[in-house]
Amino acid sequence: MLLAAFVGTATNIAVPVLEEEFAGAGLAKISWVISAFNVTQVTFMLLGGRWADRRGRRKVFINGLAIFAFGAGLSGVAPTIDLIIAARVVQAIGVAMMIPASLAAVLPEFPQERHGSVVSLWSSMGVLGAASAPTVAAVLLEFSSWRVVFLIAIPIALAAIVGARRVMSPGLVAENPPPLDILGATMGTAAVGGLTFVIVQGRAWGWSDPRILAIAVIAVVSGVVFVRSSLTHDEPLFDFDLLKIPSFRVVTIASAILSTSTSATWFLYPLFMSDVWDYSNLEIGLAMTPGPVALVLFTPIAGRLVDRYGYRELLVLGATMATIGTAWMAWRLRPDETYFRAFFPGTAAIGLGMAFMLGPANAAALRHIPSAQLGAANAAYNMARMACSAFGVAITTAIIGAAPVGQRLEEFQTGWWAMAAIMAISPMLLLAKYPSDRS
Repeated sequence: MLLAAFVGTATNIAVPVLEEEFAGAGLAKISWVISAFNVTQVTFMLLGGRWADRRGRRKVFINGLAIFAFGAGLSGVAPTIDLIIAARVVQAIGVAMMIPASLAAVLPEFPQERHGSVVSLWSSMGVLGAASAPTVAAVLLEFSSWRVVFLIAIPIALAAIVGARRVMSPGLVAENPPPLDILGATMGTAAVGGLTFVIVQGRAWGWSDPRILAIAVIAVVSGVVFVRSSLTHDEPLFDFDLLKIPSFRVVTIASAILSTSTSATWFLYPLFMSDVWDYSNLEIGLAMTPGPVALVLFTPIAGRLVDRYGYRELLVLGATMATIGTAWMAWRLRPDETYFRAFFPGTAAIGLGMAFMLGPANAAALRHIPSAQLGAANAAYNMARMACSAFGVAITTAIIGAAPVGQRLEEFQTGWWAMAAIMAISPMLLLAKYPSDRS
């Protein structure tokens, strides 16, 4: 979890550096360093959850770490932006195996009444990764190279493999399981990837360009085939029966909406501070740190609160605070403002709000899921979040478009207002539809 969050956040810090080094590529293409990572996780995370439930959670977890480390190495030595994007796909496959296998291995070790605290503690490792990434990545960029930002994850992954071999139980292995839904995996990837591509490139090529229209048609058809395959396959990639469980359905949708906005705002942060405030890499990293630090400090408290008082009120509060923080930035961020008046209050509110959302929301989504389906359900939950994260980055990339570096203030503000509006749907949905029981 720490690795996955670190790599995602650290990559955002590196975007301005990549934009400068690969100046001919353009922001739309460079954004695929993030989007390809998110899109790949979407469908492979569902496969990872299925593999964990079928083949043993420790085995899938360790294999995922090995693939992740290999992808990190490729990312760090790739000579072109195209090869970096390809390496990020490999890295994302590893993450997609690690995340569902890890939580599915942990939860059965604890009684259900402690799952809120357990998931919050598990999530806090991701929070710690996000909190450390801005400062660590900024220092690395200041004194070395963006390549080191990718390579630094390798020794941590190798250490985790050693630890997993020593302390993780193998988990159950399914006997004679039916074949996996490979068609669904392929079509799901094509649908999400195609839609993301259309959003990113539509403005650059023109929405009526034959290439955009063709890819849009492919994405829609692929989405239809994915849904049909998931409904009819003996071992579906996405079990739509999970959506019949109210707690899982509502929290998954609300979290996905929130992920759309948070991924977009994190994408905008370093670009804004580099373009408008002329911050150095180190200044950007330090400026982005308070939000994740708030996450680290308050995530354990959030876990104890949900165990004692229930999920609904805390989730609504967290989503509301994150929305207010994003709206504050849209309102206040401009060239003549200062960091502590404009940026700090917004990032602190978002960090505190996400502390009340991330771990508790994951626990709330899984609280009524049978133990045998935890891997698949956790994968489905995180799949929705990753898909919408990719869409969020794609939407903001499309809003910025081809605006020249240093002349993108209006686009930045439009992006933040759009994300605040999307994020506001999340607390309203939770307030209206999430079950009010505290079980």
